[in-house]
Amino acid sequence: MRNRGPGKWREWRWAGITLPLLPPEKPSPDVPPDPALAKPLTEIAYETISKLTAINCQAKLTECMVEFAKEPDSPGGRFSELRLRELFRETAAANLTKEAPSRTGSRKPSKARAKSKEPAPDG
Repeated sequence: MRNRGPGKWREWRWAGITLPLLPPEKPSPDVPPDPALAKPLTEIAYETISKLTAINCQAKLTECMVEFAKEPDSPGGRFSELRLRELFRETAAANLTKEAPSRTGSRKPSKARAKSKEPAPDG
């Protein structure tokens, strides 16, 4: 049972780093939802960490997270989820390159394959 602290508490944890997050602001019904917030924070974090780990740039993300943790958004030491999302986006943009487009969908079928689809002569 909670006996102290705010009633709502959210944290994001990774690699020994714990960031307390501010509760999300409730959007007004008049404003359309922001498409940047369509994916949950955990999914964005997972995708970014996985891609950076694949190219051995995980240390750069850790460095950015340590620097990020030094500047909280509130006097209580909590961070805005929007700023954390922006950190993931900036780190990914700085370290990941555009991938070459896949050719799997743009290939034309070979002629040998087309002949195999013709009906067999009855004989």
